[in-house]
This record gives sequence, structure tokens and C-alpha cells, in this order.
Amino acid sequence: MSRIPVGERPRPEYDPVGYRLGSHFFYPKLTAGLRYDSNVFATNTNPRSDWALLVSPELTIRYGMLPSAYQQNPSRFSYEINLNADIYQFRDLTSENRVDARGRLRTHWEIAEDLQLDTAFEAARKHAERGDPSQPRNAAEPVPYTDLRGEATLTKTVGRFGVAFNGSVRNLTYENVTTFDGTPLDLGGRDGTIYSTYIKPFYELAPGYRAFVRVAANTRNYAAAGIENKDSDGYDIKGGLEFAITPLLLGSVGVGYLSQTYENPLIPKVDGLSFKGELTWLATALLTIKAEAERNVAETVTPEFDARLDTSFGVRADYEFLRNVVLFGGVQFINQDFRGTPRVDDVTKVSTGVQYLMNRHLSTGLRYDFISRDSTIPTFSFDKHVVMFNVTAQY
Repeated sequence: MSRIPVGERPRPEYDPVGYRLGSHFFYPKLTAGLRYDSNVFATNTNPRSDWALLVSPELTIRYGMLPSAYQQNPSRFSYEINLNADIYQFRDLTSENRVDARGRLRTHWEIAEDLQLDTAFEAARKHAERGDPSQPRNAAEPVPYTDLRGEATLTKTVGRFGVAFNGSVRNLTYENVTTFDGTPLDLGGRDGTIYSTYIKPFYELAPGYRAFVRVAANTRNYAAAGIENKDSDGYDIKGGLEFAITPLLLGSVGVGYLSQTYENPLIPKVDGLSFKGELTWLATALLTIKAEAERNVAETVTPEFDARLDTSFGVRADYEFLRNVVLFGGVQFINQDFRGTPRVDDVTKVSTGVQYLMNRHLSTGLRYDFISRDSTIPTFSFDKHVVMFNVTAQY
């Protein structure tokens, strides 16, 4: 158990038991809490704070055992369905009231001993976060949108050699809203479909060390036309190593080259160094430290800014203070380079909190987040503090 990260390890005396119906297990959960936001609209001047009641019902249905980094004996066929919602009710700023809902299905099929198929499907109705650089700042309410995704990965192994084939599609549909003065905002041009695929051959050099090459491509089609056309094609090629130096130090690193070319001649091509790295260190039986870094071409559909290159670095620590008390803290830095414009944003996110497991049916949590966006265009800069206290009931 001490070789599983603190935040992921099972705790049989505190884990839910669920309801069993034949070969299926049902795990209901309900979380309710109070959320304080010091800058609800994420503005640079005259920030407005408010309290909100956040209620999050959730139901997970499992059949069989899905694979994971720490579960090496999954069922031959398994799946998991997750249904959840987040219901926000603000005390004063009622324009921010909203309901986000999501349904997700994951499947795993061991077709043969050396051939497996993994799929994931998701349907969600969400609202854009205030302060998101891709969303209109003058919207009178958070912009609602529908997010549909599907993905399949086929993995074949032959001795030490293997190859993974992946294909995915994502469809985004935005709903129209009004500005603060009542003017309609037509957001139909932001609707789009993104197709992605990759092939990843790999070879086990030695136990715990696996070399790989990942060749990925994407096509992004949006409804906007003319000078607002943001259709593009791109690729990202990386070579790297997945490693487990010891059972307590594992991760992966990949470095390569990325390129995204836009149909609109007014939008500059984005290309350059590409990388992604993850490291998990079980420093002690009670402390887990994770670090990650990545660079990619972000989705951006706002008319003012066309192409964005994101570079992020982050670290997080989880500490098991007691068997049923887990402390956590982390920091993330993101550089957002809006190509073809003078705008560059540096985003800093700091989080810390504690989770207290009372028993297998009840738990409480307290979390603090600080978010700072420092932009070369001052109107996009803001700071905010978010505090969340919640109680969770599960079975």
C-alpha cells in the first residue's frame, strides 16, 4: 500500500461499499458546501465577491475492474458509468447561478492476451469559467455550451514491442447569451469539431524502462468564416521514455516538435518545441510529490485572439497526516502566448486544503485556491481567492 500515491491508495475502512445488483455495483454520492469567491467576475478593477451554495450529486456504476497504473489485473471486460452535476446558487450575484451536468462511460476489453481496446465517451453541458481567455468578458452570465467527446485506443503487444492506435473526436456547441446592457451575443461561430489521432510505438528496454515515439495529428473545424475563420491542422511528434527507476520513483518524459497551421492567412503558424513530462515520487510512506510539465497549442475561439501556445509547470504534494486525514498543496504556472498579438499572460494557481474521512459514509473537506492572471494587456489581469468547505455523504 505504501507504494501507491497517497491520493490514490485505497482505504478499505473508509471506501464506500456500494449497492450490488447482479454483477454491477452502484456508488451514490452527494456533496454540499459553501464557496466564497473574492472576484466572481474575474475583473482587474472593482472586484465583486460573493458566497455560493454548491451541491454536487453523483452516481458511479461499475462492472468489473478497470485497469490503472496500480491495478494490473483488470477484468477481461469492464466498464464504468459516471453521472454527476454541479449546482451553483449565489447569495447576491444570481446571474452566476448555473447547473453543470456530465455523463461519462469508460470501457476496457481484453480482446486477447496481447490485444486490448479502451474507449471513453462523454456528454456534458457546462458553463465557461469567468476569466477564461477564450470567453467574452461582457457576457451577462456564464456562457453555456455542450461538450461531446468520444475516444478509442487499441493496444497491441508482441514481446517487448508494442503499439497503440488512438482516435478521438470532440464537438463543441455554444449557446447565445446577452451582454450586461442586454445586447445579444451571437456565439455560433465558436461551434466546432476537433478530430485527433495518434500512433505510439513503444519498446521495453529493460524492466521499468520503456522507450516510445508518439506521432499525433489533429484537425480543428469551426463554424466561423471569413476573417474569423479559425480552422487549422496540426501535428505533434515526441520521443521519450516511460520509467520506474524504483517502485517509489516513476514517470515519463517526451520531447519533440509541434506545428499548427491555420487556413486563415491572417493567423500566424504556431510551431516549436513540444514536451510533456510527469514524475511521481513517493518520498515516504505518508508523502507523495507529483510534478508535471507540458507545452501544447490551446483551443481558442475568441474573435480578438486567434492562436495560443500554452506552457505549463506544476507540482503537488499529498501528505497522510493520519489514516483518515490527508493534507495537500500545490502550485501551477502557465504561460499563455497569444501568437500574432502582443498579449502574453502568466497564470499562477496555488491550492491547499485538507480532507477528513469520518467513516466510510461521511467526509468533510476544506480547500483554498489563489488564482492570478498577469497579462501584458492590463484589462485581462486579475487576482482571486476561492475558499470551499464541503461535506460528502456516500454509500
